[in-house]
Amino acid sequence: MAHILKTRGIVLRTYPFKESSLLCSIFSEKFGRLKINAKGARRPKSKFCGTLEPFIHSEVIYYKRETKDVYTLSEAVVIENFPNLRTSPNRLAGAEAICEFIDRTTVVEEPNPPLYAELLGFLRKLSAAEEEIVGLWTILALFKLLRFAGVEPNLKHCVRCRKVIPVDSKINFSIPAGGLVCEDDLDESTVRLNKEVYEYLLHAQKGLLIEGVEPGVFWTLRELFEAYIYHHLNGLFLKTLNFLKY
Repeated sequence: MAHILKTRGIVLRTYPFKESSLLCSIFSEKFGRLKINAKGARRPKSKFCGTLEPFIHSEVIYYKRETKDVYTLSEAVVIENFPNLRTSPNRLAGAEAICEFIDRTTVVEEPNPPLYAELLGFLRKLSAAEEEIVGLWTILALFKLLRFAGVEPNLKHCVRCRKVIPVDSKINFSIPAGGLVCEDDLDESTVRLNKEVYEYLLHAQKGLLIEGVEPGVFWTLRELFEAYIYHHLNGLFLKTLNFLKY
């Protein structure tokens, strides 16, 4: 028996399916990530035209059958389409990177309203952001999302001996250990972070916005993030980050 359900959701990705349909990955407010088949969505006169583009915020109605893990879309009405995200390659890359990360790190049908709110809030901020800050905001948002993936780095004390790291001390970071390391517990996995990079990481965890950054800091943060998720999330690599620039 099919159940008819309604929720707001954000399109993460779509895939062509058969002759004219789309398979959609949608992160919903009520039910988490959903896999939905929009039958006939690729036809020129489909009722779904313009409602299933990536990172569009829509209200969707779908049929859920307990025997299937891909549901059937009935209706979709656009709430927000964030047109500014498509006016620049960097904004587009930033939105795609966030959506790809959530698509690849969340479990199907595991409700997570706080993550839904984070995604929606980021798309709104990114849509209004100045061009020169887009890359940095995206990387900081990705660092913040590590909390939802269960691998948030520890930035308060040594991950090996639990000693509090003084604010005026050298900042040593170990990717395999998952956070800061004190001077007594250094090893070959430890890298030295400058104070500016460390401050940006703290801002990311607190969700604070940054107004300016040097290009070198952006690239350092991006490389650190890519290495961190590769180690802690089973070799995860976000292809969309290749298109994100400072």
